[in-house]
Amino acid sequence: MRISVIDLGTNTFNLLVAEWDESGIPKILNRSKYATKIGKGGINENRITDDAIKRAQDAFDQISEISKQFEVSKTLAFATSAIRSADNGDEFVQMIEEKYNINIEVISGEREADLIFTGTKKAIELNHEPVAILDIGGGSNEIIIANNEKVFWKNSYPLGMTRLLEKFKPTDPINKNMIKDIEGYLKAEMEDLFEVLEVNSVKTLIGSSGSFDTFKQVLLADHPSLNGFPVTHFEIKLKDFFKLHQLFTASSLEEREQMKGMDPVRVELIVIASIFINYLIKEAGFSKLFQSSFALKEGALFEFIKLNTPSADVNKIAESK
Repeated sequence: MRISVIDLGTNTFNLLVAEWDESGIPKILNRSKYATKIGKGGINENRITDDAIKRAQDAFDQISEISKQFEVSKTLAFATSAIRSADNGDEFVQMIEEKYNINIEVISGEREADLIFTGTKKAIELNHEPVAILDIGGGSNEIIIANNEKVFWKNSYPLGMTRLLEKFKPTDPINKNMIKDIEGYLKAEMEDLFEVLEVNSVKTLIGSSGSFDTFKQVLLADHPSLNGFPVTHFEIKLKDFFKLHQLFTASSLEEREQMKGMDPVRVELIVIASIFINYLIKEAGFSKLFQSSFALKEGALFEFIKLNTPSADVNKIAESK
């Protein structure tokens, strides 16, 4: 059976196409992402702009073509923060569903966190020690505190990078006063998080999705010797993170466009993301930082397979060459 999973994120639409058989191990046939920037220009006014709708349609034209090429028989599609909070979100979803003949699940922040956790715990083997899992999105950030046995706490904050970018409209390069303003805003909005982190003595932060992928890519572009297995996750040494943080916050948009390993989608957003991560590390006192290659779409894939093949012990993904 072949299945496609579509994550309709605020910055990118992400496609994953996989197949699996009686072995229960899904094989990834295709990974694609599309810079739809669905939240750009309207996210803080709770609307999806006409330009964003056009970008979304262009992305779905390509997604539909890829699904046909791989003869997909089942499609799972999930709409997240920018769409669920938009006044015209339902209208947008209906239009996409009718035009492309798919069903889209507009998910809550809690459901989003559950799928992210399901994906991340397959990428990194957890033990009895609680960790914090962070998914940085354009519209929201999901944070889960868990170990290998249970979830202790989870929350979804409407503090995505597109929201913060359009709220603060940072200078280029960003100045120190604005960094302090952003950190002050985060402190006021996330007081409950730091209380829970302290109670559970969390020392490890695991980051999934685009911003953490970009940190990894930029690091490996200059230091290929750091690359290695497993490919499902990567430890970002704190000293390396802090160097990149200083580099990003001191850089201009034009300079970031020229950086090796920089994802073009993240050029505008990586500074805000870096400030967010740096603030969490400082405030919570994390001593370890990891990047997870699996997030929402992998979580949705694992969940679907488990529900439809209960006897299968699905613990890994095979990547198509």
